Amino acid sequence: MPTSPTGRLIATSERGEADLPGSNGWVRVLVDHRVGCRNLVQREFRFGPGRTPELRNDRSDEAMYVMEGLGTVDLGGASYELAPGTAVFVPPAASYVLENPGPHDLRLVSVLSPPPGSAAAPRHGVPAPHEPTHVVREEDQPALPAGDDREFRVLVDPRVGCPTMTQFVGYIDRSQAPPHVHAYEEAVYVLEGEGVAHVDGTDLPFGRGAAIFLASGHPHNLENTGREVLKLLGVFSPAGSPAAKETAESI
Repeated sequence: MPTSPTGRLIATSERGEADLPGSNGWVRVLVDHRVGCRNLVQREFRFGPGRTPELRNDRSDEAMYVMEGLGTVDLGGASYELAPGTAVFVPPAASYVLENPGPHDLRLVSVLSPPPGSAAAPRHGVPAPHEPTHVVREEDQPALPAGDDREFRVLVDPRVGCPTMTQFVGYIDRSQAPPHVHAYEEAVYVLEGEGVAHVDGTDLPFGRGAAIFLASGHPHNLENTGREVLKLLGVFSPAGSPAAKETAESI
């Protein structure tokens, strides 16, 4: 049975890797219905050298982010270079192929919305562009403030053709925001650093490679407890602004 949704820290050791048939690749499912998430599925992929078969998701939007390695993605009639900090948006029913020239693994985080086989996820009111933008570079996006010592860069959202979710990279210096709530579900992947997720009065220490699920309407805040900037990959649904929040006292 699905967990009652509040918030959850998922270590990669909790989730085993499964082979991807037809390719030298593996997948690890981190956030899904097992932690109470209704609108998102977060997965970690690892591809060895080689080329994948044609991949597609019939009804889900997909937002990917390259963590490590180099490669290419053939998507929408074009081939795009992949490197750390590259985001890839794949609309429903669009086919794509990933290729890793080697010698190192290509590692990505992917989020689907809605989850395969489920009802449609909430959609943003902004109409999608006629032609989607498939690839976005983190370094090309403006850094936007989200409070003291915090900023974010939006990568995938309705402006590039994704109506169901927003993908962003967040940066937290040595600070702790007040407890707050969001009107969306959020799946977080820790790219760099360490900290503590304070969720509904529970403290959840985390490090690089951990996943965090944050349910809508539950007070939480993330604290950087390390020496370096804490870097997070966040994806949430319904789509919106990463800066939109209410203080816990206002609910």
